[in-house]
Amino acid sequence: MLRHRFQSQRGSLITAAAVASAILAIITTGLLTYMTNEARLNYRSHYWNQSLHLAEAAVEAGVAEYNFQYTAGGSGFQGSRGWSGSSGTYTKTITITNGLNRVVGSALITVSNVGGANPQIDGVGTVTTATFGGNVARAVRVRLAQSSMFPVGIMSKNNINLNGNNMYSDSFDSSDVSKSTSGQYDAAKKQSNGDVATNSGVINSLSIGNADIYGVAYTGPGGSVTIGPNGSVGPTFVDANRATSVSAGTSNGWIRSDFNTDVPDVTLPSALSSAPSVPGGSINGNMSISGGDWKASSINLQGTKTLTITGNVRIYVTGDSSISGNGQIIVSAGASLQVYTAGNISLAGNGVSNSNRPQSNQWYGLSSTATASISGNGDFVGALYAPSAALSVSGNGAVQGAVVANSITFSGNANIHYDESLKTMYNSAGFLVASWQELRNSGGSWVP
Repeated sequence: MLRHRFQSQRGSLITAAAVASAILAIITTGLLTYMTNEARLNYRSHYWNQSLHLAEAAVEAGVAEYNFQYTAGGSGFQGSRGWSGSSGTYTKTITITNGLNRVVGSALITVSNVGGANPQIDGVGTVTTATFGGNVARAVRVRLAQSSMFPVGIMSKNNINLNGNNMYSDSFDSSDVSKSTSGQYDAAKKQSNGDVATNSGVINSLSIGNADIYGVAYTGPGGSVTIGPNGSVGPTFVDANRATSVSAGTSNGWIRSDFNTDVPDVTLPSALSSAPSVPGGSINGNMSISGGDWKASSINLQGTKTLTITGNVRIYVTGDSSISGNGQIIVSAGASLQVYTAGNISLAGNGVSNSNRPQSNQWYGLSSTATASISGNGDFVGALYAPSAALSVSGNGAVQGAVVANSITFSGNANIHYDESLKTMYNSAGFLVASWQELRNSGGSWVP
């Protein structure tokens, strides 16, 4: 009887062990299946992200080819650099290998509408080492637009301080009779596109103070805006709809921190470096110039001294440019003036009288231009581009046009009326991304 009981207990133990082993096997199998699926999902997620990086790398390569080969030198999309195609559409494939010289991915670049106003670049990134589930591919499409010298009314590489008492920014369009009068600002036709922007990404990079920006305020990534107790921002003239706080401006999309545009140094036109000198070598007395390219050691108009421009004139000033007192430059009707100066710029007193559109009065500060100022009671009708200079705008007048500088300060009652037509003045930075869109694969083709 005792032996029979021991045998029964041993059988029960064997049965229990077998059941436990079966349960353990089921758990182990389930765990392995779960871990395998997790690994598969992790790999796929990893490859999914990698393929997007490759697609964007393809786009970046296309933009670089367009800007630094085709646009700058005219020798883009050559077969010697791996490009093929013709008639405005070109392709190139970049193969990615690892340390074992094994192919792990590829980036396919297709650039179309080359030479057109809005080139298009499609980038397809493919990861070819996807162990689980085969290859993974993603695609993006960007459209390019030429980079404007004056995309906004006030643009700075660094800080902007709007310290004026009644300062405001709005806009007009000198090319549109419904938005200007005789090509100049008319308060009855004003527009609310007086945007202000800085590339700076530091705290308090744009101080609106008590100014009113009838447009959008931009900073670079990481930058921030401050608004004083009487300041406001927004592309509307309806006071009740404007934002008077940073939080309200941000939620409405009127304060943004995604501004990033190239601000290249000024390149002196080659013809100006060898231009003849003006009579006397400098401009410091009454003078009239009817046209052509000229060189001057300085501009220094004081008292009642006047420079009159009666044709299309370009002047290279190797020193400083200064107007004060009752001195002035007059740009006659139908004439135009471009000044490239290596020294500092000070436009005070009667400044520059321009009865034409702002494009007829252009001032460029070379990389050696450290300071620039616009002051006085009259309007400066023109455009100033001095990316290395600290610019100050003061007085009771206004700027009709646009300004670009390294840093910008407005004070007094100075205002700015941005001429939206200046957006069509392009710089040497080439083309920038105007839109970005991820594509989907439909029947083997990448479509929006």
